[in-house]
Amino acid sequence: MRAWPLRVELWLMAIGRWPLVFGAAGALMALLWGTLLPATEQQAAREHHRLQTLRERTVDRPVQTEAPPADTLAAFEARLASANDVTSLMRQLWEQGAAAGLQMNKVDYRTEPDTGGGFERLSVTLPMTGPYPAVRKFTFALMAEFPGLSLDKLDMKRDQAVSGRVETTAHFTLLTRP
Repeated sequence: MRAWPLRVELWLMAIGRWPLVFGAAGALMALLWGTLLPATEQQAAREHHRLQTLRERTVDRPVQTEAPPADTLAAFEARLASANDVTSLMRQLWEQGAAAGLQMNKVDYRTEPDTGGGFERLSVTLPMTGPYPAVRKFTFALMAEFPGLSLDKLDMKRDQAVSGRVETTAHFTLLTRP
């Protein structure tokens, strides 16, 4: 009769089965570490090589900006309103908002310093209340009618989810000729 199976069984009973479980888990981890890690390192090396190739292809080149043709710039400037017409422009914004079915609270504008573009910049704030489709249509109609008008931000607030009216503050920048 062989005594070693009995000794192994007695030894396992004495120390418990957990060392065997941890030993098997450690062996499995070592096996995975030996097979998966080299594959991951190879993939990382391929990606690093691909990135280096892309960097070599995209050499930093100075950006060459071309001045717009004088006739294009002149056509744009001709479509801009004069700085002397700011009051009438603000009145037009108010009237168009009312015609679109919006309740206009006020039209607030202030002149901003010139950034060297040769235009006068006005920061225009239009608080209004009305249905969202009317606000959207009004906003896009303004930008289509006034080429020097750009939408900077729309702040919208609805008191209740089912409410059809939206409190909106539109922030525009208006370029005018000096």
